[in-house]
Amino acid sequence: MIIETRKLLKNNMTYICLCMLLLIVGLAVWSGVGIFQTELDVMKRVNGEFPDAVALVSPHQSWVGFSEAFFSSFYYFIFPLVVALPVVDTLYRERTSGNVNYQLVRMKQRTYYLQKFVFSFLVSFTLFLFPLLAGMLLANILTGTWLFTDFTAAYDKLVRGTAVFGDSTSLGHKKELFSDLLRQSPYLYALAYYLIGGLYAGAYSCFGLAASFFIRNRYLVLFSPLCLYLGCWLIFTLLQLLAWDPFNLLDPRQPVLGLKYVPFVVDFCVIMLLSVFLYTWGVKKNRDLLA
Repeated sequence: MIIETRKLLKNNMTYICLCMLLLIVGLAVWSGVGIFQTELDVMKRVNGEFPDAVALVSPHQSWVGFSEAFFSSFYYFIFPLVVALPVVDTLYRERTSGNVNYQLVRMKQRTYYLQKFVFSFLVSFTLFLFPLLAGMLLANILTGTWLFTDFTAAYDKLVRGTAVFGDSTSLGHKKELFSDLLRQSPYLYALAYYLIGGLYAGAYSCFGLAASFFIRNRYLVLFSPLCLYLGCWLIFTLLQLLAWDPFNLLDPRQPVLGLKYVPFVVDFCVIMLLSVFLYTWGVKKNRDLLA
């Protein structure tokens, strides 16, 4: 792992991708804070006499994935590509350069390929998660809010059916999934979604790493995680199974109806099992060429 970490830190693509993600997050937060402030002003004018309605318009809704800002959604659209770029083509490059033979002299084949797989997963997981946490920090600084007790109290009333709202107040704040976490704290709710998103980010990168055994074009290798992501979106959209589409599952706003916990597990397990199968097959298929 130390060798892989050194390679990662020497790779300019690592810093390019991190800066790209941080830029998207920064733009998303900046836009999200503006949207939040506008919505809060409108809510105070329209339903100022209903404290519960005002409290539901919370600063945490400017976090990435929570706001209606374009860049907030764009982060969830582009992440399979960006988090994979620093690691997804490592096997391809080492095979084409012949460096793999040098690596296999220094360690066992099993260790080499296992480290590649695990390291790719962890790097993509971290690249997905870190910018989102940074965005959360930035949003809190810009809004000057760190505690969300007013929101959690109002949301708890909303779930219990005891909140008092005006006629123009939307009940769309109530979530189908992880609602109990949101009743405790938006931090817990966000962390649940961010961690799940990180797991998917790692899974998509592992798929791309496995696909590199069978793809002879480096650019296709780089785009393979995004192709899988968009392919799932297309298939589930055509089948009218929007609640099974990872693009909808990973969105903290919960943009579609009928969301369940089962698709989280099933989709992730299918992607990981497919990745492991292709990776194992690729290692065996190319053993003579790689050893």
